[in-house]
Amino acid sequence: MKLEDYFYIEGRYQLKNGVYNVFGSVYLIKKVEKLPCKFGKVSNSFYCWNNNLETLEGCPDFVGNFFDCHDNKLTSLKGCPTYIGNDFICDQNLQSTKEYRQYLIFKKLRK
Repeated sequence: MKLEDYFYIEGRYQLKNGVYNVFGSVYLIKKVEKLPCKFGKVSNSFYCWNNNLETLEGCPDFVGNFFDCHDNKLTSLKGCPTYIGNDFICDQNLQSTKEYRQYLIFKKLRK
């Protein structure tokens, strides 16, 4: 798998132990049902919106700015980042999930 076939990376990245860490932003540019690799930390934003994702498996654990996964085929937010520095953008039907509520709590605590 060639990372650039699936993602536009704005910045630079490092592959360590099978996990991509990105110093910048990530844009998913190929229509997929599942991410083809695993991300660890993305220092800026991670955009996987308007795609065919059925799972967030492989998404980064840490996103420093925005995480946008709206307009996919998701039925769960399982696999979403545990830390999002700014906004978490997802479809309205997913905003009642445990993962989204945790994001709102952590965002409030950081203020």
